[in-house]
Amino acid sequence: MNPPRPLTRRQFLRAASVASLAAACPSLWARSGDSPYRNLIPADRPLRLALIGCGGKGIWDALGCTAAGGEFVALCDPDFAIAAQVFPEFPGAARYRDYRQMLDEMGDRIDGVVVSTPDHAHFPAALMAIERGKHVYVQKPLTHTIGEARALKAAAARAGVVTQMGNQGHANEGTRLTREWFEAGAIGAVREVHTWTDRPIWPQGMPLPTPAEVPATLDWNLWLGAAPVRDYSPEITPFNWRGYWDYGCGALGDMGCHLMDAAFWSLDLRGPVRVSAVSEGGTEVTAPTWSIITYEFPARGSRAPVKYVWYDGGKKPPVPEELGPGATLPKGGSIYRGDKGAILATGDYSETLRLIPESSMKAFKRPPKTIPRVPKSDPYLEWITACRGGPAPGSNIVDHSADLTEFVSLGNLAIRLNRPIEWDPVAGACVGLPEADRLVNKNYRVF
Repeated sequence: MNPPRPLTRRQFLRAASVASLAAACPSLWARSGDSPYRNLIPADRPLRLALIGCGGKGIWDALGCTAAGGEFVALCDPDFAIAAQVFPEFPGAARYRDYRQMLDEMGDRIDGVVVSTPDHAHFPAALMAIERGKHVYVQKPLTHTIGEARALKAAAARAGVVTQMGNQGHANEGTRLTREWFEAGAIGAVREVHTWTDRPIWPQGMPLPTPAEVPATLDWNLWLGAAPVRDYSPEITPFNWRGYWDYGCGALGDMGCHLMDAAFWSLDLRGPVRVSAVSEGGTEVTAPTWSIITYEFPARGSRAPVKYVWYDGGKKPPVPEELGPGATLPKGGSIYRGDKGAILATGDYSETLRLIPESSMKAFKRPPKTIPRVPKSDPYLEWITACRGGPAPGSNIVDHSADLTEFVSLGNLAIRLNRPIEWDPVAGACVGLPEADRLVNKNYRVF
């Protein structure tokens, strides 16, 4: 994602006007007694929200939740200069630098928490909120490590709160069409998937950052959180942290939960898997400049074996011959190959889906739509509706997003270990590689 432009008040108010969506979609609302969740919020009062991480994606999460009917009562960011983009839009909201203090002091005045921090802070912030019975919306990837994803899944199941990961494409029409077309046998048994992205659009494969004086507006200790101590550098924050393993998950972590979601969901890509990777420029400190990662799933029951290949850093699969001479691939998308044909999905969020060649698309008899749609494909409305007793969000932690994050994160394990891995999902470990555990379950700094 490119660094967001500052949000103008006109943009904010224009988007917030679509909050009437909830009233226009009464079919979304269910009786509270029908919901499996606890601490549901009555429809006759606002859903009181806290935002952790007010820069970058946090701006747009605040916008989306407000448009869907949420009300922000607390804002938290260790850098008040970054948070200044959001503060004026919520003049009555309490302001904090430390989310621990915010959650302790605000207590029952908060119903839900939106976590839009760098990746390394997702887990501790979300876990603290969940353990206090707060509904949570957490940006992708859900967590920094596989061990964190598993722990957060268990915590969410125990707490019975409404959860959602911010891979907004899961609410899209194209994601649902992918699954419906596969289930209808549009291309037969799917045996290969190739997915690519134009990321990274931030530095990777670079040397250690150059230390600098900490800005007066930033509490660097709080920004680091549980990560190891390192001197402040503008080469890390506010945007380039994604390229450092201590804070981000590289190009795969940034875009995998978007681009790989439709295939993961449609093909149920869980279970034992072999993962291998080739890459260039990566170190113990930074993610590589490019990578190609191959996941190999064996046959699972009635499902055929699947080979899934991920490309980033300018690498792409060969252009399918079905597209004809001179064709090129877009900056991001997926190619699905089955026994009876191929599908091209374009965009980062499964925006469009076509059988290829075009003659196959023209002859295709579309199957019935069997999967419920999210009104306006709005994941914020989906989450807030669930907080009031509506259907469970599609990318909730317990049923979907923790497992998706684990699947994506296995690619980074193969990159960092620089060797193929065999993943045992029951043990939550790489077979015969005890040295991988430090990356599956990391250590935490007390801050």
